[in-house]
Amino acid sequence: MVVLVGMTAVMSVMDRTEVLATAGYSRSHYVLPPEVKKDGVSFAGVSIPLQRKEVAERVVEQLNYLLMDRRAGLMEWFDRMEMYGPTIRQVLDEEKIPADLLYMVALLSDLLPNAKSKTGGIGWWALGSVKEKAAPQAGQWLVTNDWDDRRDPVLSTRIACTMFQWLLSRKETDSWLLAICAFLDGTEPLDAAVKKASGFSYWDLVLPPRSETFVPRLIALKIIDSNREFYAVNVPSPPAVSFDLLERLKLLKDLPLYVVAQWCGTTPRDIWELNPGVSPSTGVLPQPDRRNQVGFPLRVPKGMGEKVRKLLVKDGYISG
Repeated sequence: MVVLVGMTAVMSVMDRTEVLATAGYSRSHYVLPPEVKKDGVSFAGVSIPLQRKEVAERVVEQLNYLLMDRRAGLMEWFDRMEMYGPTIRQVLDEEKIPADLLYMVALLSDLLPNAKSKTGGIGWWALGSVKEKAAPQAGQWLVTNDWDDRRDPVLSTRIACTMFQWLLSRKETDSWLLAICAFLDGTEPLDAAVKKASGFSYWDLVLPPRSETFVPRLIALKIIDSNREFYAVNVPSPPAVSFDLLERLKLLKDLPLYVVAQWCGTTPRDIWELNPGVSPSTGVLPQPDRRNQVGFPLRVPKGMGEKVRKLLVKDGYISG
């Protein structure tokens, strides 16, 4: 009886190990997929030298962090990437920025417009966490009682793209991995690290702690996303957010979002989720002023654009 129980226990452990291995799990930790080991991986067009043992270990360490410590959050990121990813990727494409940088948004803000980082960054790209005075657009986003550019997915992404384009134009941060680090920690510490070890790649430099872990974590997140079945995280995802864009409106008076919701037969929250640049505390799309004379964009549910535009004219919010 004892022997049989022992054998059953051994079989159970063997079966469990085999099942876990098929989900990308080996004994005590997750591993790289065979295809990645064979063909390698790139991020933002940069080939990652996984053939180097220390590089592979840094990436695998972040694989395990995401899949074991942050697994629930990881699944939420995938949902939000399906919903908001197409909008952000379109801007990245228009600005000639690699689509892989969408993964930065997941790590910086959980793809939540109201996110606030520990270092003071706001919105999708955690803008404002680094005081980079020399960068164009740095600190030049518009923030009022009713609106914050950093919470708008399109405007904040354009600001981030402008900053990346500037970083890549600099000698010290002219590679994507170093540009990402400078976006996180500022150019001053990156420039110092690069000058001390001129000619070496990201993987050979001693960098601030955040930059040390963030890039391998980005790469790990891309690997997981590209191999969801291998890691047993392949679940049905919600559809992408779809909307009609009314461009920037030169409103004649402030427009409460609940009014738009009534016109569209939906809720104020649904309208705000399409327009997260609007302050949740006021719920009002403001009219232009001296700080922003061109007005603010308005997104409405797909198919409602023409109806809303006519009602805006009818109710005196815009001129005919």
